[in-house]
Amino acid sequence: MNINYHRKILILIILLILLLPSQALASGAMEVGEYQIRIFTEPDPPVATEEALITLKVLRSRDQSPVKGAKVFVSTKETLQDITEGGVAFKDISGYQEAKEADEFGNYELLTTFPKPDIYYIKVAIKGLEGNYVDNPLSAGFSLSVSASDKSTYRLLFILLTLLAMTVAGIWLIYVKIGNASSGSGAMNFLDIRLIKGLFLWKYIQPAFQIPIAILLIILIVLAMTDIQDAGKNISAILIWTIWWAGIIFTFVLVGRLWCFMCPVGAFAEWTSRVFKPHRLFPLKLRNVWLANGMFILLTWFDIQLGVVRNPVVTGSLLLGIIVLALVVSMLYARRSFCRYLCPIGGIIGIYSMFSAVELRSKDPEVCRAHKRKDCYLGNERGYGCPMFEMIPTMDSNNSCTFCGECIKTCPKNNIVLRVRPFFKDVWTTRKRSLDEAALAVVLVGISIFVTGDMLEPWAGWMEAAMAWIPAQQLGIQYAYTVEIITKSILYFSISLLLIPGFMVLAAAISNRMVGRDNHNGLKQTFVTFGYMFIPVGLSMHLAHNLGHLLKESGTFVPALKRTINTYTPFYVGEPDWRVGVEPLIESTLLYWLQMGIFFIFFGCSLYAGYRIAMMSYRDSRTAFHALVPMIIFSFILICISPQSAHGTKAYTLKKYQMAKIQMTETALCDIRFRDYNLVCLFLSLGH
Repeated sequence: MNINYHRKILILIILLILLLPSQALASGAMEVGEYQIRIFTEPDPPVATEEALITLKVLRSRDQSPVKGAKVFVSTKETLQDITEGGVAFKDISGYQEAKEADEFGNYELLTTFPKPDIYYIKVAIKGLEGNYVDNPLSAGFSLSVSASDKSTYRLLFILLTLLAMTVAGIWLIYVKIGNASSGSGAMNFLDIRLIKGLFLWKYIQPAFQIPIAILLIILIVLAMTDIQDAGKNISAILIWTIWWAGIIFTFVLVGRLWCFMCPVGAFAEWTSRVFKPHRLFPLKLRNVWLANGMFILLTWFDIQLGVVRNPVVTGSLLLGIIVLALVVSMLYARRSFCRYLCPIGGIIGIYSMFSAVELRSKDPEVCRAHKRKDCYLGNERGYGCPMFEMIPTMDSNNSCTFCGECIKTCPKNNIVLRVRPFFKDVWTTRKRSLDEAALAVVLVGISIFVTGDMLEPWAGWMEAAMAWIPAQQLGIQYAYTVEIITKSILYFSISLLLIPGFMVLAAAISNRMVGRDNHNGLKQTFVTFGYMFIPVGLSMHLAHNLGHLLKESGTFVPALKRTINTYTPFYVGEPDWRVGVEPLIESTLLYWLQMGIFFIFFGCSLYAGYRIAMMSYRDSRTAFHALVPMIIFSFILICISPQSAHGTKAYTLKKYQMAKIQMTETALCDIRFRDYNLVCLFLSLGH
């Protein structure tokens, strides 16, 4: 083994660590009449007794153009407890400090020092706009967490050193040829438990879950389109995006596609197919997840540009459109063709379910081979054929299995097993690796990096720099908001579809060069082979990102549910306390380390999966090691440049609550709607 080569790799990794940024800027934005106010702090969070820079950006809401010549005054003296006990008063601004205009881009800056660690309430009053005095000042308030000391650099260094240690250890362990893990074939069969098997054999087990959830979905769609359009109060928006969408990804890791077992859209599709009984199969060339991948990519872009999650009526319309599409497809094509080939989240559910520790398989493949009629696929008097077109004897991954139990009902040989197995085993045991799934695994990493980066600073600074490259004047574009949409779209598709996949292609090319011309099967095959290794990388970013949403924002469900019950039922369950909604369910530092724990664990999974794939794909361990090294380095780089890993969640109190919509009140904390992360306290008073 060439020692100098490995020394160069280690030097490269260390240089990457040194080049990574160590901190982010806190940011937030709110609508105030016809204007939008954004706030940034440096450092994030501010440190007690140390000087902090507060920047306020004032923009026109209609076109995002900067407001010049404003008179902006800021108060940083009061804590959140002071506000809670004494209320908020904006009338007297004698104790405020003026934030000076810093440039022509609507930025106003103030240097200040916070005396002690606490949550402070930053009050902003704008008395002049564009050189003109305003009789009724525009007023806004933000909460700001001030820490005891700035540990972000040390924390980042610890994280990166841990990742580096894992990378080096992984390379070393693979080099010395660690032993293969147990296949887990002797694991307990849960179907040997009479109660569990009895449930699967019960004819109505699936409808018992599907019908109530389908009814709930219909109610949520109606409320999304007819109830209050403040997404911070609309129960549909909160339940669908803050709780279901944030939490469902955790079920993929634990129990695979179990959600598909009870999914109401899948139920509508399956019931329609059984009524119309179409025999037409989906077009052969489209029997993959390329269409599903494209729909998910477009849906994510749609949300980035139009904010689906913060617009209840758009949410309801989107769900209604998906249901209609599922019904039409099920009238034309057999079984759950929509779920298998078109569902916008079907592709990601499939590849993430490969991580699941539960599998449904054939107990003895020889028994299946000897049985000529495949009742599990065709169905019989005891049940339907597999709705997802799976042949149990040849099924070797969780990608399409929904645990519907039809094969358990129909198998005349009692040859089905439901068991626990090692996490992520499908990745190195499946014989059905394909380009569409490998590409999705890599693209999801790019999407996660972009979406999470869009919620953190210094993203805003990067966006402004990127927008400057758009020749707006030559294209006849008048509004800055239009330029921002174009810039975001270019960056989104470039990062997710070109940059990250492009680097994966480069890593595959380097891998092929390292193993030699006679030891690989071409660039495409190397991409497909190792693409599955990056499923844990994208999954870790998704889990860490969604964990923040789930634990920081789900508190809004309680007051929203109270409001809905009070409004639409004869019952009264008390006045909603919207302050509960902005209280995090977990302390920010603990959340941060939970997220870092996810990165560490899944990075380790990526290394091990790569090792197992390489050992099964190359003729000897030395060749496998050479092929794997570029992939390990690429995996390490992706984890390091992940926004959560590089910047963390910080205090999570001022992260990107863009375009906040606030119900104005005079002396109380008001309920809020945010696009991404919670802010602990937000107040707006106009004309006081």
